[in-house]
Amino acid sequence: MRISRNYMSALMNANKTASSRRRAFGKSNRTSASRYLVNTPTASKSNSTMTTYQNMKNNAGEVQYAASKLTNSGDNSLFAKAKESGDTTEITKQVKEFVNQYNNMVQNLRNGTSRVDSSYLNQLNSYATMHRNALQATGVTKRSDGTLAVDEKALKGASLEQLQTAWGSSSSFAAKAGTTASYVQSSAVSSLNSLVNNSYSNLLKNFGSSGSFFNFFS
Repeated sequence: MRISRNYMSALMNANKTASSRRRAFGKSNRTSASRYLVNTPTASKSNSTMTTYQNMKNNAGEVQYAASKLTNSGDNSLFAKAKESGDTTEITKQVKEFVNQYNNMVQNLRNGTSRVDSSYLNQLNSYATMHRNALQATGVTKRSDGTLAVDEKALKGASLEQLQTAWGSSSSFAAKAGTTASYVQSSAVSSLNSLVNNSYSNLLKNFGSSGSFFNFFS
């Protein structure tokens, strides 16, 4: 059977048109998939949880940084400088920064969905209870929700020795909380990765059935 040149040309053009339609349909459905994930109640809950863990990761990093500044024992450390000058202003300023970031981290742990979050929260509460007297001597107390409250007048009136016991030594509350914060940060990263993977999994479940747009990805 002879096939005319015009027929072959028409067939090739039809294939190109079909291929273009498949690509366009795939692109359209990918956009729909993204829209679907953003607008569903499940997606909104997932986004809220992701925000919690993103904030947890960031705040835990800030707690580590604040703890490292307080517990640094080098010649240029806050406590070394305070011993020379007799001025504890920079130390008390850093204590307040630590407490602020610590409270944010604790709130994020309370909003977390993992048992690990509760475990770290209990650990931090245990440290705060263990160092209660040292913290109170610097004007810092633990609230019922696990966050810390600062009496600025008492903090400014604390001696250098009291400040170092609570915040500046390698066995202080700040040192222990800073170490736990490093674990909290790693756990938050793992939770974020898990949430992202679950989002893609849900996308596949909703749009990857036979005959649906995932057949056009190739």
